[in-house]
Amino acid sequence: MNQPQPPTGVKFPLTRVDLLLRIRQDMQVRQSGPYSYIGIPNVERVECFLTGYACGTGSLGFDPGQDRLFGDWLRDVKKDWPSQGWAEAYLQEFDGDHARALRKYVDHAAEFRALSPTELDALPWSAEERKLLGRAPSLQPMKPPLLSLDELLEIRRVGRIGLYIGYARVDRLGGYLDGYRLGLSLAGLKDEEYPRYARWLEDTGRVPIGNTWEDPFLQAARGDHEAAIHRFLDCVAEFRNLSMNP
Repeated sequence: MNQPQPPTGVKFPLTRVDLLLRIRQDMQVRQSGPYSYIGIPNVERVECFLTGYACGTGSLGFDPGQDRLFGDWLRDVKKDWPSQGWAEAYLQEFDGDHARALRKYVDHAAEFRALSPTELDALPWSAEERKLLGRAPSLQPMKPPLLSLDELLEIRRVGRIGLYIGYARVDRLGGYLDGYRLGLSLAGLKDEEYPRYARWLEDTGRVPIGNTWEDPFLQAARGDHEAAIHRFLDCVAEFRNLSMNP
């Protein structure tokens, strides 16, 4: 597949499959985490991390091309995408062992990538899916990308957290945000406002220095994940308002 050149100043990010292969390679080298991009394996967090990554790269107009078929292949050919999602199903299969559950998923990505064009063409794709065969990734920005705080403000505006991360847990939103920011970073975008927001959380005493936001906000909400997430999003709005009206 010949890959077209991206617009000036923007780089091609990894496709989802390529990202999974990077994680798999690291898992093969090291017997235990933290691993590249994801840290200590937690499949629920990784599931949202991958969703965030897809949304972040998608905001840039990135189309992964043929790799869009990975999920369809896993569901329709491998018959291994259960209704509850791969993360929950694989975790149950391996009795709560996150590393083994994740390894199964990244191994599927490797199997998909190893398929030859002839093998892919022989599979029972739908007419729409077949159009993706041989398609190279492309990058065609249609509008300015949403940086991290813009995305968080959009989540706050919509108000339905489940649309983004399934059920409300701070670690799931944390994974989504990590994936979203990685997508922007791999495309060469500078997401400078989010580090300023993180420092502001420390300066205002909401988060201890050197910590992530998740545990402090959950503790402040007395273990209520949804309340902690809404408070975190409210803080984003407060920070943005202060930045615009110093």
